[in-house]
Amino acid sequence: MVFSSPGFLFLFFPCFFALYCMLPRIWRNGFILLASVVFYLLGAGALTVVALVLLAANWRLAILTGALRRDDRRGPQAKLALGLALVLNLAPLIAYKYLGFLAQLLADVSGVQLLENVARLGLVLPLGISFYVFHFLSYQADVYARRVQPERSLHKFAIYIFLFPHLIAGPVVRFAEVREQLDIKRRALVGSDVFWGLNLFIIGLSKKLLIADPLGAVVDLMHRPDFVLSTYAAWLGAVCYSFQIYFDFSGYTDMAIGMARMLGFRFPRNFNRPYAATSVTEFWQRWHMTLSRFFRDYVYIPLGGNRSTTFKTYRNLFVVFGLCALWHGAAYTFLVWGLGHGVLIALERAGVLNTARWRLGGLPVFLLATVLWVPFRADSMEQSGTLLRVMFGGEPSAPLWNPAHIMLADPKVIFLLLLSTAICLAGDRWFLRLRNMSFRRPKLVGAYSLVLYVLSCLSVVEGGFNPFIYFQF
Repeated sequence: MVFSSPGFLFLFFPCFFALYCMLPRIWRNGFILLASVVFYLLGAGALTVVALVLLAANWRLAILTGALRRDDRRGPQAKLALGLALVLNLAPLIAYKYLGFLAQLLADVSGVQLLENVARLGLVLPLGISFYVFHFLSYQADVYARRVQPERSLHKFAIYIFLFPHLIAGPVVRFAEVREQLDIKRRALVGSDVFWGLNLFIIGLSKKLLIADPLGAVVDLMHRPDFVLSTYAAWLGAVCYSFQIYFDFSGYTDMAIGMARMLGFRFPRNFNRPYAATSVTEFWQRWHMTLSRFFRDYVYIPLGGNRSTTFKTYRNLFVVFGLCALWHGAAYTFLVWGLGHGVLIALERAGVLNTARWRLGGLPVFLLATVLWVPFRADSMEQSGTLLRVMFGGEPSAPLWNPAHIMLADPKVIFLLLLSTAICLAGDRWFLRLRNMSFRRPKLVGAYSLVLYVLSCLSVVEGGFNPFIYFQF
């Protein structure tokens, strides 16, 4: 079930929240878990079994690891338990998500053809597996490192994993961040939380329906195999996708954080206006921040981070971006995107690239990110190469402008691009001033949100809805 679908907006969440408020406090945790499992079951069907098996296995294994870590003499056994947890969680992720890509890679390298055998398996990616596996991995690593104590209550642990606002597409929430909130005695319905949570939900909904989806229609047209490209059309599609993926994913995150806050949970922030960054390094400190810190804390730092030789530092950097790329998708196009960002950050570390000196605000980083979004969105390396050649004048058959593309200069599209540019690239000082002013005028914010909600509802009723981009990951 998609957050922006009529079924969720007009039926599931209103009924859920109304019942949640009416139920005695002692029953609310049970109701959250039941609703979350139903929510996932509606989207994943029989593959819900995968999540349930991993849930039970991780719960028991973490308790075992915690017991072993209390005795320093049983360190090797604790490492074995952690290794078992890694295999337990990564095996289904690799099987469902990467088996086809590994078969393709083997065929390209050695000529051994196994793709047909993999295709015959008919594997379907379980909904949200990339996200809930990361929750399991972070939990197991934190238990092993003694940063948290294993949760003895399967009920509370299941709420942590299955809580429907973050189950399918994040943010990646660490157990320590919500452990106390899992206890219903420490969580209450607070009017201000409901108000601001609802406003954040509506803002996220409007990002998705009023900005991301209309821009996405232009992007989809650009990527049709029968579309005749021009340089103008290729750049328009690339810029539209840069804004589409940001407003789509940050919109989902806002909705997730807003709904969680209405229930008394505080999720970590996941976006901080990444296109306003003045360096690629800063971009990754602002984009999908919970995923970035996952790779930093559980991959980059354990590998040695930047505490060793220069070679190892760059090696660790490319390992992280390679894994980040493959997490997003099992294809060469994602590898090009991820390793491309790794190259840019390596150049920044080496002092070769310094976009902050250009004094152009976030524009240079936005353009670099836009170019790298091209392979990310492309259906194949061939399509990615064609789009990039057209964008940079390397395709003689593609004109700069095609009169037939005047339809792409639709006033609505131009308006959304200008609005997106103002929202995303404006300086932080201006944005913070506007946000602080909003906090001092809650009634005005509520009125604006009401207008956005009405417009969003009209949009979803008239034009339908599209799945969130990150649902496929």
